[in-house]
Amino acid sequence: MDLHIEEKHVPIEQQLNELIAHFDVLYRRFVTTRPPTAASEVELSPQELRVIMTLGRKGVTIMSDLARALSLALSTATNTVDKLVTKELVERTRVDEDRRIVQIGLSDKGKRLHDAFHDCRLAMCRNMLEPLSPAEREIFLELMTKMTAPAQGSGEPEPMQVALSR
Repeated sequence: MDLHIEEKHVPIEQQLNELIAHFDVLYRRFVTTRPPTAASEVELSPQELRVIMTLGRKGVTIMSDLARALSLALSTATNTVDKLVTKELVERTRVDEDRRIVQIGLSDKGKRLHDAFHDCRLAMCRNMLEPLSPAEREIFLELMTKMTAPAQGSGEPEPMQVALSR
C-alpha cells in the first residue's frame, strides 16, 4: 500500500512534541490497564517480564536460545531465569538423552501470568485500533512496520508477530 499524504509544512520540533504527547498518553494507558490477577500475583522487573513473554511465545527452550532471542548475555539470561525459578514462574528440566542439556519453560503459574499479560496487551491494542477504520488500521500498521524496522546493519531483531489464538 502506497501512502498518499498531503504535505504540510509543520516544523519537526512541533511534530516531535506532538509525538511525545501521544506516547505519554499511550504509556499512561498501558501502565494503568494491567490485569489485576497478574499485577497482584508477583512483582516482576521489566527483564523478567520479557523472559516470561518470550517463553510464553517460544515454549520450552534452552538457555542459549532464550538469551539469543532476548539479545542478552548468557549470564544475564541465566540470572533472570534463576529469579523466575525462585518465584516459581519458570521450571528447569534435564533432557533424558543428554543430562547436560537443561531446558527451561514456564510453570503452570508462569503460564497463567503470561496469559493474563497477553490478554491485557490484546485488550490495550484493541482499544487503540477500534476507533480507526479498517483502511486507517492498514495505514497505521504499515507505518508502524516502517518505524520499527531494524536499521540496516544494526543486528537488531525483527519485531515479533503475536499469535492471537491459543
